[in-house]
Amino acid sequence: MIEKTNPKSFLRIPRKFLAGLIFLIALCVVGLPSEVFSTAISSNTFDHQSIVEIKEGNFNTIEDSSGLKPITLASNNITKGSSNNIVSKKSLPNNLEFYPPDIKKIIERGYIEVAMISVDSPPFFQVDNPETPCKGNSDDFVTFDNKVYCGLDVSLSKGIADQLGVDVHFIRSANTFNDTVDLVFENKADIAISKISRTLSRTKKVSFSKPYLTMKQSLLLNRVQFAEQSSGKRPEIAIRELTGNVGVIQDSSYVGYTTQKFPKTIVNEQPSWPEVLKAARNGNLVAAYRDELEVKRAILQDPSDAINFQTVVLTDTNDSVAMVLPWQSSQLREYVDQYLSSNNIDYTADSLLEKFKELLDT
Repeated sequence: MIEKTNPKSFLRIPRKFLAGLIFLIALCVVGLPSEVFSTAISSNTFDHQSIVEIKEGNFNTIEDSSGLKPITLASNNITKGSSNNIVSKKSLPNNLEFYPPDIKKIIERGYIEVAMISVDSPPFFQVDNPETPCKGNSDDFVTFDNKVYCGLDVSLSKGIADQLGVDVHFIRSANTFNDTVDLVFENKADIAISKISRTLSRTKKVSFSKPYLTMKQSLLLNRVQFAEQSSGKRPEIAIRELTGNVGVIQDSSYVGYTTQKFPKTIVNEQPSWPEVLKAARNGNLVAAYRDELEVKRAILQDPSDAINFQTVVLTDTNDSVAMVLPWQSSQLREYVDQYLSSNNIDYTADSLLEKFKELLDT
């Protein structure tokens, strides 16, 4: 026989007590600060000032650093990296007050000022436009002042800035390489990344990073004029005793290289490399003098030049291209050197031609 049991009755609470308890709970809820209720929402909300977004489905459109103005690229030959959906800007370090002054001021400012010569020089730096469109991975491009920049020096600027958690601002007021160096010397820029050669004279007033590109110096010799000078001489001796006008870029390192290597020649300075090549093709120069990359590129872009010119690589020379920093910025120099070492950045002319052949084909 099963015994039936009556369930225990619910604990009886006086109605007045229950009503008072509900009233107290209501008072507590109303009195809580609004932050308690907004925490869950704010933790899932992005501050529009802290992200840069690249529009999905349109590889040729990059947003301005303000996140407001989309910029369309001139080239269709763009690859999109996997990290381009949302790039978060880093917050300021908690212990920023203990950072070295040269690093601290850049992080506090929110951008690094990079000096770059005013004339575009692919594959190092250029502005995207229909005549010379940017090609390659858009992750390596920089958008600044409503323009899209690309090239080796641009990607290096972006890489350093990304690691610091800041943006890139380019300063392109200098018309010569020496003027670009002076921008850093006068503390008008944090760094110069502009295919600048390390030279003894420049090191009097600025510091250099370790080289990120090492090349040989090279000559584009006028075949007829050189044949007249070298008659009966061994080629290496004839080159060493070269006479006549040698064309170089104004205020470049090759002005000094010419007087050092070819003391019997006359330095003919031109405002740009195309102007040097023009003077050479007009027969006004016995040689055009620059790094092996640009000399090789000149022949590649106009094979007819091989008929009138002979290329000579000076194997006993080096042209080391590095970043320029203020002499006071010792910690930033250490940082840049570590960045280059950690990423194994050490190009030669041939490896650079291979990596940026798309840019050089334009």
